[in-house]
Amino acid sequence: MTKNRVLKEHNKTFLNWFEDIIFGDHNAFEMLRKLEGEPKRNVITWQGYDIKKYLFYMKAQEDKSTTQNSGVSLRVESQHFATVHDGKPHVASMPYFGVIEEI
Repeated sequence: MTKNRVLKEHNKTFLNWFEDIIFGDHNAFEMLRKLEGEPKRNVITWQGYDIKKYLFYMKAQEDKSTTQNSGVSLRVESQHFATVHDGKPHVASMPYFGVIEEI
């Protein structure tokens, strides 16, 4: 079976598999029910955060400072097929850029 065919089969059958596994497991179903509820409004937030000696600020806090460190970037890779008859996937890479709005 080609990788393209495997991917198509996965996409076609995943939802049914997921429903069978998750809804068949009472503990997993309870956890999903808890996750599907409304978000909690009483959470702790910070103006900045230190991660392994890198200090990040929220955009609102950064606007009050001369230090600018609210920007983040992420490079994502995924597999794509050139055509439906292509049996060999090609890895594509795309950068995403953003600003920390909330910590």
